[in-house]
Amino acid sequence: MATATLCDLLLKGGEVLNPEDGTRAVADIAIKDGLIASIGAGVDGGVAARTIDARGKLVTPGLVDLHAHGFWGVTFDGLQVDAVAGRSGVTTWVDAGSSGAQTFPGFRRYVIEASRTRVVPFLNLCAIGILYRGVEEFEDLRYADVPFAIETIQAHRDLIAGVKVRVGRSIVGSNADHPLWLAREVADHTGLPIMVHVGDPPPTLPQILSALRAGDIVTHCFRANSWGGGTPLLQGKVRPEVWDARERGVLFDVGHGAGGFSFDVARACLDQGFPPDTISSDLHQAAIRGAARDLPNVLSKFLALGMPLEEVIRKATLAPAGVISRAAAPEDGVGTLRPGAPADLAVFNLEEGSFEFADVRGVTVTGARRLTNTLTLRAGKEMDRTQDHGELPLFLRSRR
Repeated sequence: MATATLCDLLLKGGEVLNPEDGTRAVADIAIKDGLIASIGAGVDGGVAARTIDARGKLVTPGLVDLHAHGFWGVTFDGLQVDAVAGRSGVTTWVDAGSSGAQTFPGFRRYVIEASRTRVVPFLNLCAIGILYRGVEEFEDLRYADVPFAIETIQAHRDLIAGVKVRVGRSIVGSNADHPLWLAREVADHTGLPIMVHVGDPPPTLPQILSALRAGDIVTHCFRANSWGGGTPLLQGKVRPEVWDARERGVLFDVGHGAGGFSFDVARACLDQGFPPDTISSDLHQAAIRGAARDLPNVLSKFLALGMPLEEVIRKATLAPAGVISRAAAPEDGVGTLRPGAPADLAVFNLEEGSFEFADVRGVTVTGARRLTNTLTLRAGKEMDRTQDHGELPLFLRSRR
């Protein structure tokens, strides 16, 4: 195949994994004006302004991280978005409720509009967002300002993809599932999905699932309760309510974080035929220093658990892109490799050897493969890999 016009960049000879059909083949990717111009074997390098040798490397669409936190310096645990995304293959960062109605204008101006990474926000029901962990957001329900949240979403419909609500006994105090039903009110009024953080009960997972509809998301789906008394999804077997929720279209997201992922829970669910719908990092200040580290590291854990590479990549590209496209409608082709789609690409070494991975409790699993990002392209341009993520002091109650 040959191109007739000059392209800006040619990514040559990589093993290209297309999550839309699961194919893997050595191919060249020509990029022009920030878009994928063509994909195929034998593109003439002479027609490219620049050529990058990708031989021996895995090339995928840019990763779509459905759960991360990037309101650096304002929220307790936010990261510098571009610094983390540029060295991890993430080109679409879904911020999971760092900001609420009161703080969203600042988040829009100083993070979304200032980042090279595509940032898609979920608005926190809490008006100030996840600002200070000393007093959790729904110990005082006055922070759950439903009219203010609705007004903010209506003013920023071009960006906001959903409603975020965190529930669990350390977060809601004596308010049980009341914040969740307030989030339901906002979601129903605006037609957006809810992403719900599940923590230690109360409320219980069956109570949470009763409030959720098709397209809503349970994040931290493979967590174990922090006091060692069980797990939200399992009672020996996957709960019947969980199967029912999946049947009616509720989605289950990994959201690894600093307290949201257990190998034992994940293995039990996978063995019972219950994989996650999406794989996300829940990266924040504690998670990036801990077992999560970055999204490729989280993906590698699912390779170690036996999930096929093609499925792992799909759950961090095409699948989460579908979640946000129902609401925020990002550019056509996010999470794909279609000609005409944004040239958001990730290049990895797929290393083979013996690699030890840990969950948030220190349980380890040894895997034979590991994904390591070597290049991230956003709209056809290389992301900076040298920036610091902006390390902040950790407050003692940082686990979630």
